[in-house]
Amino acid sequence: MSVLLRRAVRRSRSEAKLDRTMDVFWERGYYDTSVEELVRRTGLHRAAVYGEFGSKRRLFEASLRRYREKVTAELFEPLAQPDAALADIERFVRGIHDAATRPEKRVGCLMVNTASEVSPRVPSVARIISTFLDDLRRLFRRACINSRMRGEIRPDIDVDQVGDYLVGSVLGLWTLARSPAPPRAIAHYVEGVLKFVDGLRPSATRSRHRRRGRHSRDRDKD
Repeated sequence: MSVLLRRAVRRSRSEAKLDRTMDVFWERGYYDTSVEELVRRTGLHRAAVYGEFGSKRRLFEASLRRYREKVTAELFEPLAQPDAALADIERFVRGIHDAATRPEKRVGCLMVNTASEVSPRVPSVARIISTFLDDLRRLFRRACINSRMRGEIRPDIDVDQVGDYLVGSVLGLWTLARSPAPPRAIAHYVEGVLKFVDGLRPSATRSRHRRRGRHSRDRDKD
């Protein structure tokens, strides 16, 4: 076996173990996952946890980075193209809903779970989560700017405000999905976010004006 092939095999085995480690943290969270359970469920040796990574915390941080590469990269795909716009935001929101409501994914999003569980207490973890949220906000903002340039949203829209709102909506959606809330409640939440996005369109302003005009005429008749 060549040196390059041996390295590739070792890297593949290492990634497989890190994937299993990520799944354990994803399922149980950082504080409820012991080193003993990691050893039992992932095939890692206790010596590797401390020798290769230095600590459980650093292994957890490696799992977060792996999650970014493997899971969120796929979820971010609708927004990742430089020309992403309003329709891609809507596709992203629907994709989050589909991912969040799969029975096997009712554990939520590892990044969102970590944002409330660990990051306020551990600065190194907080930096990873902050980067994740900043990247998501940047993608939303860019899609809004593209949409504004195409005339798909109103020119007075504050893209920073929209980006912050949508990031908060993603956090809320994943948190709701992790709770015992029924699928109907999650669907209603997503409908609310999509209505907000649709309300950014110029046609939404005209529709509101027409409704107000009808209401005024109805009051005049009364």
